[in-house]
Amino acid sequence: MKINKLYASIALTSAFLLTGCGGDEDDGEYIVGNNDNNGPIINNELNYTVFDAFTDVSNDEYIEGWGKLSYKFSNSGFTETISTVVGSSATAYQNSRDDEENNSNYYVGNKVFVKASDEFDNRFYKLKFTDSDSFELKIQTDNAAINSIYDIETLDLGGTKKLANNADTGISTVLDYDYFPDNIAFPTGSQCYIFQETPSQSYYYFYQQASREEITIDEWIAEQKQDNVVKNLVEEKVGRNNELSAARYTDENGNIVAAVEYNGLVYDSDFYQKGVTENTDTDFTTDVVDCDLYNTVAADFIETQIKANY
Repeated sequence: MKINKLYASIALTSAFLLTGCGGDEDDGEYIVGNNDNNGPIINNELNYTVFDAFTDVSNDEYIEGWGKLSYKFSNSGFTETISTVVGSSATAYQNSRDDEENNSNYYVGNKVFVKASDEFDNRFYKLKFTDSDSFELKIQTDNAAINSIYDIETLDLGGTKKLANNADTGISTVLDYDYFPDNIAFPTGSQCYIFQETPSQSYYYFYQQASREEITIDEWIAEQKQDNVVKNLVEEKVGRNNELSAARYTDENGNIVAAVEYNGLVYDSDFYQKGVTENTDTDFTTDVVDCDLYNTVAADFIETQIKANY
């Protein structure tokens, strides 16, 4: 499971996975805001759980299973608990994660270059709660930092069932997997969370194993013009000394397509614009919303259903 840009790749698009936070107020690593308990940050704690389908090998056969990752932020710091819900052994999921390489994440902008381990330890990531449903995040190595504000949207899952395959609206959850019965529903008190970022500066993000080509940024632009609709093309220099070439454009669907040339390779990248809040679907009455970060009530229910039906 590749974890990139603080997202758990279970969802690949929406579930933030913040780790390595701890320390005291003087260090600026972890500062709790007020005691407003109207959001998911309750009594100075933020808790959530994500689930991950995985495959491991047992007796020369591929075995499919489920892992669980539970996270807690509090005054005492950060806690990550990894466990196997269903697998070939009680530690199958943990073992599958241990086999993965330690990759790097890259955040580059005007006079900014941050290379950080995807282990997300507190050498690189500094978190500060601002109220019951938002926090600030600083990502920094040895030069200018990437700073962002994250707002947390809470969705009530009570009564939510499996989403129909042809549904145009609703909330998509783990229950959508085929082997879960259609008639089960989340109990009262179940919630999921969606994190939305507003960056304080524009930047590009890519990770070590992202799609990449051994070409120049000019060749990448030529490829894009040949194969796609390219609007509002921007070419610029980014990096610690603005030594890296980057480009981005808007495609026919209004999406920004971006790339950064680094170490002789052009990496497919995500682009985040200063002051623009991430365009994440949160209105399930008008669209299908993916929601993969669960509170304790929802997580306990999901774990029970996985064990009963998988």
